[in-house]
Order: sequence, then C-alpha cells, then structure tokens
Amino acid sequence: MTLSKKSKQRLRKALEDMRQEILDEVRVQIERARVKDHTGDLGDYATADMAVEYAHLLGERLRQRLQLIEDALGGIENGDYGFCEECEEPINEQRLQLMPFALFCVRCQSELERQAKTRGETFEEWYGTSRNE
Repeated sequence: MTLSKKSKQRLRKALEDMRQEILDEVRVQIERARVKDHTGDLGDYATADMAVEYAHLLGERLRQRLQLIEDALGGIENGDYGFCEECEEPINEQRLQLMPFALFCVRCQSELERQAKTRGETFEEWYGTSRNE
C-alpha cells in the first residue's frame, strides 16, 4: 500500500524538522570550534584533540544522516519515496514514522544486516562502502 498524500506531508515535515536539527547542531559545533582556546599544558592539548576527533566523527554521522534525509525529501518530490531499495515493495508506514529516511523494509534490512554480520562487518560499514561505489 502506498502512502497517502496526508502521510507524505506529515513525513516531509518530520524530515524537514530533522534536517533543521542537524543543521542547528552543525552550527553549534562550528561555533564551539571557533571559541576553543588551545592554551594550556600537554593534557589540555590531548583533551582538545580528542574533542576534535569526536566532533569529526559526530560530524560525519550527521553528514550521513543529512544525506539520507535529503534523499528521502527528493524521493517525496519525485514519487519514489517509501519503497524498499532492495525489494522495491512499499515500506510499512509505521516504520517510516519511526525512521522517515528508512531505505529498506524491515525484512530486507534484517537480511542485509545478517549478511553484513556474516562478513564480519556492521551494516553501516557495508552499506556505506557499497553505496559509494
């Protein structure tokens, strides 16, 4: 069953809100980076370096999440939103309400995670590399 117009509008709003939250978080991170003062002893530098590394990792996760959100919003616009990228069947609306940027139905997501685990990878590692090829 495909999504109703009302459901798509609700999900679009949720995606837009999520996008704004990410952009706000990025702005906060940028401001924090600007005001950091690296004066101090060696321990302060090590702590600052760890904070920068953490911010970089968080930034990468935010960038990936933002890309999924942008892709979902594009899918709403071009009509292919809400369909599993693996089996091309509609994704359950309840799943989309919980994760509006979901790419796979529950069945396919579970199977892909199982396959990734068999290869000794996390789903995110496997999907991130296969998606960029």
